[in-house]
Amino acid sequence: MSIICLTFLCFCLSFALALHIPPHNCDKYFRYSTVDNGNSFIGICTAPLVPTLNFYWKATFEVQEYHGMFLSALQPYPNREEAGISFLKGEPVQAYVRFVNITTELPKLYSLILNGNELCSNIGYPLPRTRASAEHHMSINLKRGDSSQESTPNYKMDIERV
Repeated sequence: MSIICLTFLCFCLSFALALHIPPHNCDKYFRYSTVDNGNSFIGICTAPLVPTLNFYWKATFEVQEYHGMFLSALQPYPNREEAGISFLKGEPVQAYVRFVNITTELPKLYSLILNGNELCSNIGYPLPRTRASAEHHMSINLKRGDSSQESTPNYKMDIERV
């Protein structure tokens, strides 16, 4: 009988310890994901395909109640080099933010802005709440390399955080 009670208790605790993922109504430009074998959570922002080499991101998140720091700076996703390679392949540019000090609920995306254009927004939580924003400017510089021995042009690319 004690084994059944212990199993039931473990089953109930697993639901109590589950992390709530709030709706964000921005599936086209934002998604939650995990890293570090599922031990950390990130939010991935995806730019629409636009003819630009400059990406000014601003992502604003909210949590219920008063809360200390809960997100990192925005950074190219998955890293600078791979973000640049994706851009050269014609894929959308992405940036991510890591959520820190989260125990019961991931921060809710309040707004996502790229180059001054709001890609999506959500209704905020009622007071008390904590709101934080992360901004990032990513500039992609293409440099034409020496293509004298190749049939297709050779480009070098630098991604810099400004």
